[in-house]
Amino acid sequence: MPEWEELCSWQRLKEDSEAREDFLAESQTFIRHVASQACFRSLEWGRDDELSEALIAFNEAIDLFVEDRGVPFLAYARVLIKRRLIDYHRRQRLRQSISLDQDDIGRRVDVHLGIDDFREQEQNRERAEEIRQFSKALGIFQLTFQDLVEVSPKHRDSRETLLRAARELAFDLELWHQVESKGKVPMQALSLKTQIHPKVLERGRKYILAVALLLANQNDYVYLREYVLPRKKEAKG
Repeated sequence: MPEWEELCSWQRLKEDSEAREDFLAESQTFIRHVASQACFRSLEWGRDDELSEALIAFNEAIDLFVEDRGVPFLAYARVLIKRRLIDYHRRQRLRQSISLDQDDIGRRVDVHLGIDDFREQEQNRERAEEIRQFSKALGIFQLTFQDLVEVSPKHRDSRETLLRAARELAFDLELWHQVESKGKVPMQALSLKTQIHPKVLERGRKYILAVALLLANQNDYVYLREYVLPRKKEAKG
């Protein structure tokens, strides 16, 4: 998922159709990931109608999203996608129930949580679930949230250096495969790739690994990624 929040203003995405189309195209991996999770099966573009519904919800999220409300855009979009898919499957089930007349169908479609209540409840649930999942993922590497707090760099230069190392580790398929298969950071290979001294990497090993876990699974950790990773200053225009 590209960091679009860092590349252009949300106002531009709302008003510039070309920028929006690019954003939607770049976001298809995230949309498919969320929709597949919500449907408990793998979905494919061009085959499954659920993805069309999910794309519509993501597009609506762009229009409805308001910054500075404490909810990352991807988390907001994820909730809208799930909500639309719930409604979609409810409609499909109702259409298959031939014993219902149109009035019954209309009443049953309306019997659900209000969208605002659903968003709030789902966002709270997802925050808690992300923390639980990330805590479990950290535990595989003998790390805890407390470790992450304690080893977070205090100085900006040090933090940016370690963040760069974490990004290289997470997005290099060969390096990340070594992490998953051996359960540790390939320090020598990472040092060669980043040109960061091995001692610097070793001091920041826990932080690098924790952040790399977020980045490598960024579609699952949209809240935590927003809170842990510093946002770059948004470009204007």
